[in-house]
Amino acid sequence: MHRRRGFNGTGYHYYICKDGTVHLTRPIERIGAHAKGFNAHSIGICYEGGLDCRGRPADTRTPAQRATLRQLVGQLQEKFSGCRVCGHRDLSPDLNGNGEIEPEEWIKQCPCFEVAKEFKELEEFAIKTENTDEHRVTQHIKKQKGGKLWQ
Repeated sequence: MHRRRGFNGTGYHYYICKDGTVHLTRPIERIGAHAKGFNAHSIGICYEGGLDCRGRPADTRTPAQRATLRQLVGQLQEKFSGCRVCGHRDLSPDLNGNGEIEPEEWIKQCPCFEVAKEFKELEEFAIKTENTDEHRVTQHIKKQKGGKLWQ
């Protein structure tokens, strides 16, 4: 899809398959092409699915995808302490100026779940810790095994 739109490869940094396998699709040092206006200072994560059987946006994450996403976000929070975790729809403009981005204001519906709410405790933990023991997300993560991400 990204190549058809003129991008040089996929615009996301990570892709999570239905079985929970995670692929590094773009080095995190390389600017992504996943969220217009935010690419230069963000890391893009995409999961396989996101549409129901009729092609409408829906949270279709499998338990394996949920576990992998939670682990990946946790590792990224440790590496980039204090960063904001959000979804595409959370980057939509607040058209009515009430301080909340509501469904009728969403430019995109993905990722079809409340990202900030789901990962709030990970974000709070990352902010509270000193991060003296840096845990790095490897450059070529390919699959999850035994609760750890493996190269």
